[in-house]
Amino acid sequence: MSERVPTGIPELDKLIEGGFPRHAMILLAGGPGAGKTILSAKFLHEGALKYGEPGVYVCFAETKRMFIRDMKNFGMDFEALALENRVSILDLSIGAEIEVQSALNQIMEAVTSIRARRLVIDSITAMSVGLKSELEKRRMIHLLYRIIQNSGCTTIMITDMPYGTNRIGGGIEEFIADGIMMMQTSYNSEGVLRRHLRILKMRGTNHGQKTYEYTIGDNGVEINVS
Repeated sequence: MSERVPTGIPELDKLIEGGFPRHAMILLAGGPGAGKTILSAKFLHEGALKYGEPGVYVCFAETKRMFIRDMKNFGMDFEALALENRVSILDLSIGAEIEVQSALNQIMEAVTSIRARRLVIDSITAMSVGLKSELEKRRMIHLLYRIIQNSGCTTIMITDMPYGTNRIGGGIEEFIADGIMMMQTSYNSEGVLRRHLRILKMRGTNHGQKTYEYTIGDNGVEINVS
């Protein structure tokens, strides 16, 4: 079995033989409010704090300031980790109107500068907003994939799903990813919000095959694996 990278969420590790495969690229798909950023932040936070693995979080969907503020609500102090050079948070939010190639260069520079072992791209959906054609999007994903391979990082790449659908992306990202996880929300017959996690793919891993209910609490994402 390949070397494992703990996710920072013990229940998730139980479902994927101890963690993500080392150097894998994981596609994390889900709708608004599903908890994709919280799960990914935990992966980076625990990697830096508990396992001595520096990480880079790339913010395309929200600003760095918002990310740091929101994650403090779940006991994750990224500001302190950044001051210690254990994490680097890149603010490449849509408002910056940054070109794709420039963004990719900055990602690689950040990975190199702190010798990152973990990387989160949040999200490729926001990253590709300014691209006019499917061809441009494919080229961007190819370039991003090449950078991820060269970085040597274990990577979570977030993609947004339209609310109420099961469609992940429709591009090539599903095919080049080593793993695919889906986080979905729905309401039961009593109008209560439910959240569910599915592991659709995890190369070289005997992963959980069920639909797992999870909640978002003070410590982030908590998965019911029973």
